[in-house]
Amino acid sequence: MTLTKDNLGRRNWNGDTMCSFCYSPESIQHLFGLFLCQILVACCTFNVWDIASQSIDDLFNRWSKTGGNKHNSLLLTAASALCWAVWITRNEVVFDKYRPESFLQVLFRGTHWLRQWARLQRCDDQRDRLILAGHHLETSALHFFYYKGWLSNRSIGLV
Repeated sequence: MTLTKDNLGRRNWNGDTMCSFCYSPESIQHLFGLFLCQILVACCTFNVWDIASQSIDDLFNRWSKTGGNKHNSLLLTAASALCWAVWITRNEVVFDKYRPESFLQVLFRGTHWLRQWARLQRCDDQRDRLILAGHHLETSALHFFYYKGWLSNRSIGLV
């Protein structure tokens, strides 16, 4: 059982059960299942593989079937790194009162993990492709923010 706020509430946790990013009720479906949370929508906006996703199930199932086994493994690693970044940022917000200053901060945390996990690849080609994908994701995000008129330090709505 994932300890999202709805599950924590069922365990008599006294904290706020609303999402720290968008103030909807937090559940695993909210954070990862339906991509309703603003931070996930922002992270997935910068999809460098041109594969749109509406849910975490869609993300992992469709991405795992979008090419050869090597390609699929790389896509799943990248998706996992982004989800991991959202999860650890969420935990810092909830438990440590951390306040990310922008969408990019979480996105770049995801690309950091992607580079770290790239080191675990057995093949140099796969390692290089993951590092390049992370770099491309960062560049695309900065380009998007710049040309859409969003400042890189745009608040993600945390009060």
